[in-house]
Amino acid sequence: MIAPATLPAPGIDIAMAAHAALPVLTTERLELRAPLLSDFALFAEILASQRSTFLGGPMDEEQAWTEFTNYCAGWLLRGDGVFAVIKSGETIGFIFAGCEPGDEALELGFLMAADFEGEGYAFEAAKAALVHLFTIGAPEVVSYIDPENSRARALADRMGGVFVSSLDGVCVYHYTVGGIA
Repeated sequence: MIAPATLPAPGIDIAMAAHAALPVLTTERLELRAPLLSDFALFAEILASQRSTFLGGPMDEEQAWTEFTNYCAGWLLRGDGVFAVIKSGETIGFIFAGCEPGDEALELGFLMAADFEGEGYAFEAAKAALVHLFTIGAPEVVSYIDPENSRARALADRMGGVFVSSLDGVCVYHYTVGGIA
């Protein structure tokens, strides 16, 4: 398969106009924006690793492309979706702030490149996305986390998430407007 980001994009002007209408969040160190084709390489790299087993990975490039386009489509279909997390012009991860089939509420998910863990970037980005979801009127937000992913569980706790249940072997954390850390 040819990497989708390397194929011609004759409608790029249309795509960029739509992209310009989507929210951009800024924090002290980061920018969160809807993904561009150039962000796919990192997304595919993360999903090709053992870090993606909770999502059904490791995935090949074609499977990663399906996931990438699914997350990006949320922006056009629902007005929510995945944010690329940018630090000094470099994409360092992704924060999902949207809804997938089967979700009980809007979901907050985190996918950071391994090189950028432990620096507080996931917390900073996820907090900005969570505030954004509540600002646009989300009645509730949840995170679905692998019970064995202690870092993600600690992040949910740090953000004020409350562990509410285990659903089919998945830890469900619930966030409320007043509970944001």
